[in-house]
Amino acid sequence: MPQSVFQSIVLFILLASGFGAGKLKVLGPETVRGMSRFIVDFTLPALVLVSMQKPFSPELRDEAFRMLGISFAIYLSARPLAVLWARAIRARGLERGVHEFGGTFANVAFMGFPIMGAYFGKDILFAVSIYNMPFQLLAFSVGVIMLTRGTSGAPRLSLRQWINPAILSTTLGFVFFLGSVKISGPLLSGLTILGDMTTPLSMAVIGAILSRMDVRGVLGNLRVYLTSVYRLVLHPLAVWLVLSALGMRGQSLAVPVVLATMPVAANASILSDAYGGDSETASALVFVSTAVSLVTIPLLAWTLFGL
Repeated sequence: MPQSVFQSIVLFILLASGFGAGKLKVLGPETVRGMSRFIVDFTLPALVLVSMQKPFSPELRDEAFRMLGISFAIYLSARPLAVLWARAIRARGLERGVHEFGGTFANVAFMGFPIMGAYFGKDILFAVSIYNMPFQLLAFSVGVIMLTRGTSGAPRLSLRQWINPAILSTTLGFVFFLGSVKISGPLLSGLTILGDMTTPLSMAVIGAILSRMDVRGVLGNLRVYLTSVYRLVLHPLAVWLVLSALGMRGQSLAVPVVLATMPVAANASILSDAYGGDSETASALVFVSTAVSLVTIPLLAWTLFGL
């Protein structure tokens, strides 16, 4: 059995446990919301900080800056392409912003970290942390504006939107790496255990969120399916083709491509609901793309990288 399929089955079992707990009301909306905040504010930053405890070397430093440059380039090109896609499928009003967001931002945290760690091992999470920095900067600022354009709830950009635990932990971890600052003793052990909670908690939360969604309301919107295909198949294949043509190999190819196979970021529904966007379409897009990704992620990982 290919490693990607094996690990996807493991992650699916974790997701299914969250789905069942959600259906049985063991994990209610408030509990899931609290778990999400716990992951975002505590376990994920701990995972990032520990994953960046690498011995300094000029080669790894250069790889980090290269990864950051690739990530910014992909996000800057993904945005206009997503706008064209939303127009092509004739999305209108607030729904258009949902499809633009879905075409731009993938679930690189809640699903990206667990899947990359499962497929490639923990050593790759240093590169994943660096690659995800632009997501943290853009999804909670520009992404919110995309989802709420034209509504009274649309926020203005502020420095506060760019300061969050994910960015702070990545920045601190990179500074520690550059300065050869080592975390040790009980603090390292505690952060490691805390970070290791990210994968099971993230998959359980995603399962619980999916359990609350109205499947009947999802089935009637063709554009949701079209954007799911764009997000899960067309976009990652385009990233693979361009980076391969540019001569990228190893982590510089695998990290951007596999993260591009992730479903629409769960933040789409959360942010739409919080700021008065089209939360119904956003929830449907998250549901469909996440469900379908359980097949497309291992399929593309096996096809493109032989995992």
